Amino acid sequence: MTGPQQQTGTTVTDVFSAGSEEFHRWSPLLWDPVGEATVAMAAPGPGERVLDACCGAGASALPAARAVGPAGSVDGVDLSGALLDIATDRARREGLGNVRFHRHDVTAWPAPDGGYDLVQCALGVFFLPDMDRDTAALARLLRPGGRLAVTVWERGALAGWWRALRGAVETQRAWPDSRQTAQRARIDTTDTLTAWLHGLGLTAAHVEPRRPAVPLTPGTAWDLVVGSGTRALLQGLDPAAVESLRAEFTARLTAASVTDLDVRILTATATA
Repeated sequence: MTGPQQQTGTTVTDVFSAGSEEFHRWSPLLWDPVGEATVAMAAPGPGERVLDACCGAGASALPAARAVGPAGSVDGVDLSGALLDIATDRARREGLGNVRFHRHDVTAWPAPDGGYDLVQCALGVFFLPDMDRDTAALARLLRPGGRLAVTVWERGALAGWWRALRGAVETQRAWPDSRQTAQRARIDTTDTLTAWLHGLGLTAAHVEPRRPAVPLTPGTAWDLVVGSGTRALLQGLDPAAVESLRAEFTARLTAASVTDLDVRILTATATA
C-alpha cells in the first residue's frame, strides 16, 4: 500500500478499488505476511475486541480473528468495497464468524462500550488524511491499558522497485508530490516511529524491524504497481502510454537485476 498522492478527482478508495484484483494477487506474497507480522506483534488474546483500521482484504483482520477466538470479535473497517468483498469472502471460506467488515470512514468509527482491547493498522496510517490527528483518534477508541499496533515501511524499503517505477513514470509525466510519502518518511525508523507513538500520548512503545524475503518477477512487479496506491500514477495516460511505461519499468528492473522486493517493515505496539 504505497504510492504518491492520487491525481485530482481520484481518491485513495477509487485507486484501491480499481486495482483490487491485482492487490489480492499480492495477498499471499506480501499483504498476508505483513498482516501476520502485525498480529504477532500485537498479540491479541482470546476474548479480546479488536479494530482493524484500513483493513483492505483482511490480511491482519483474519489472523486477529483466529487469535481472539469465538469469544472475541474483530471489526475490519475500510472504504474500498471491492477489497471488503474479498475480505468477507475469505472469512466466510475460513468459517470465521467473529469478524465483521464495514465500509466506513475509520476516522469516524465509534468505540464500543468499554473500548477496544486492540486497535491495529498495517501499512495504513500514512494514508489517513492527517496521520497525527487521525491516529490519535484511533488510540482514543482503546480502553485504558489497551494497545495500538501499527506496521509501517522502514526507510529504504522497496528501493529497487521504486527507482525503476519512478524512472519509468518520468518518461511519461512529472513525478507528483505525495502527502502519503511525506507522512511515511516521518516514521520510517525505529527512533522516529517510537517518538511519534509517544508524541500521540501513548506509552511503552516497542518497535521491531522485519525483512521477509519476497521474490519479484516482472509480472508480479507490475501487479504491485496497478494493485496499490501507485496505480494513481497511471491516471490520465492513454493505453499506449501505459504500455510504454510498463515496458520501461520492466527494462529498468531487468537492467538493475531487481529480483527481490526488498521488503522492510517496522511493527510497533504502544499502550493507551
